[in-house]
Amino acid sequence: MRGIVRRSIKDSRSLARPYRDLVWLAYLTLSPAIGEERRLVLAHRLAAAELARRPGRDQIGLRKALLRVTLHKMIMPWSGRLARMEAVPALTRGSDVAFTERLNALRPAARAAYALLRLEGRPEEEVRKILAGARVANPAAALAAVTALEAEFGDGASAMFRPAADPTLARCYARPLNRRVRLGLPAAALVCLLAGLAVVPLLDDPGVAKAPRSPAVPRAVTAPPGAWRAGTDLDLATWEARGALAADRALIARALRAWGRTDGQVLYAGQIDGTTVVLIRQGEQVAHYTEAGGPGRLTTFPAPRTKPDGASPLKLTTTDKGSRYLLPPWVREVSAAPLTGQGPSWRKVAVDDGVTAPVKALAGRRCWQGPVLRLRAPEIAHGMPYTMLDFGRLSLANAYYQPPPPAEINRYGPSELDTVPGGFTAWKGLGCAIERPDGEIQSATAWEFWSGALPEGAHGRWICLRLTDATGGSSVRGVLFSTRAGRTTSTPTGTRANTWDCSRLRRDVAMGVWWRAPSGQGYYVAAGSRRVVQLTLDGRAVAGAYAVSRRRSPTLSAVNELGEQVEVLR
Repeated sequence: MRGIVRRSIKDSRSLARPYRDLVWLAYLTLSPAIGEERRLVLAHRLAAAELARRPGRDQIGLRKALLRVTLHKMIMPWSGRLARMEAVPALTRGSDVAFTERLNALRPAARAAYALLRLEGRPEEEVRKILAGARVANPAAALAAVTALEAEFGDGASAMFRPAADPTLARCYARPLNRRVRLGLPAAALVCLLAGLAVVPLLDDPGVAKAPRSPAVPRAVTAPPGAWRAGTDLDLATWEARGALAADRALIARALRAWGRTDGQVLYAGQIDGTTVVLIRQGEQVAHYTEAGGPGRLTTFPAPRTKPDGASPLKLTTTDKGSRYLLPPWVREVSAAPLTGQGPSWRKVAVDDGVTAPVKALAGRRCWQGPVLRLRAPEIAHGMPYTMLDFGRLSLANAYYQPPPPAEINRYGPSELDTVPGGFTAWKGLGCAIERPDGEIQSATAWEFWSGALPEGAHGRWICLRLTDATGGSSVRGVLFSTRAGRTTSTPTGTRANTWDCSRLRRDVAMGVWWRAPSGQGYYVAAGSRRVVQLTLDGRAVAGAYAVSRRRSPTLSAVNELGEQVEVLR
């Protein structure tokens, strides 16, 4: 036994730095939803396997290979109850728990970027190269997510905060299943602790979907029923397969071949309205495959981002009858409403095996009118309903609204669009004021930052619309609505991409635009959000958050109550 321990410690030290870095990279990239013990053990197994398989490989190549496994292979949740040992991190820091929770909420590619940037200290260009080599679709978005995370925790966050649990050293405890097991475990536990799991071999693991031996035989995996109850990371990896054809191997094989993949997680397979539909996930992508009496058609989409309670349904089909959606397995109630009228007219939607009845979207001549879905998951978090907008893609966007002053800022974030007065009409107006956005929109917030009187008796509502997508990108669009004598018009007031504008990281904003009054007279109007105390037009300072000029394009600046310059969106 002593010889084994000495060899284990020697092997661990000889691999020390490369091994530890690979363990961190694997651990952070693996989903917390698979369970802490499983995440820890697999991180060591995968790191050890890559070093053993490619002992002479360069460090960048090692990381690319490891990430191709942790980002793109199907790894199922596991309780660990039948294992003979329990493994837990030997070191946990309570001061970093909040930071760790936010880090775990990022997409896997962003967590990998964090490990490479902050734990290994690699330059951004090298991190970008590694992520691209690991088939990450948008490395820039992963890097941006790390920057945004650290901005939440203030200056110096990159040096002050680290993941709370250190996976490079683990403690192992016996699970005394029987007398023979109890007698044999202390020595094994000692090896596990001293060697930091460095010598644990990569054994065959039924929870990891490995590539098949023959690339000509695609292989699919499914999450077990109720897998979402086994962890706290409610991502697609925990969705059990639904549909009457989920076990049809020939159909799934055709879908995988059409995608050019050898494995994937089946989310749905079945017949809907005369069309065969298959949804398959691999890593950060979802493929939508259909057969309708001819050659199969396949479209790929970025996978929806992990959310603690407001997870999106996935659209299965759209016909003249409406759209059908595959619900997250924890959603129990669904209602739908079009973006019309002064408030939502909710209609309950029937659900069968996780698939909704058709939900029809009203078609206007120049407006998109939803539909809006209201979903409820009583077993998740607060269990309150949340609202989502269908922008015409695979997933839906969480829809929010922030009312103008004197309404208070909700410290928990913007409200659901149907819970605050003005939210539904704001979104109804946006449906006619802007074109339906492209891409997989994940979150859409209508922030009404100013409301008040405009020249010639008109009333104005100024909205900053913030959209975030599945790759971590964002855009903001300004829209000024003016109403007089019951007639409402909209004026675009600028746009900007990939900034913090109109988010909790940058809540101060000012906008200015040339606006034409009902009489035909033109005015340059400017307004700011609640903390703006002064606007300056062409050198003329005006107290407050609203100003008017007759010049077409005056210079505009704004100052908040702290004396800071405020970003101006034109």
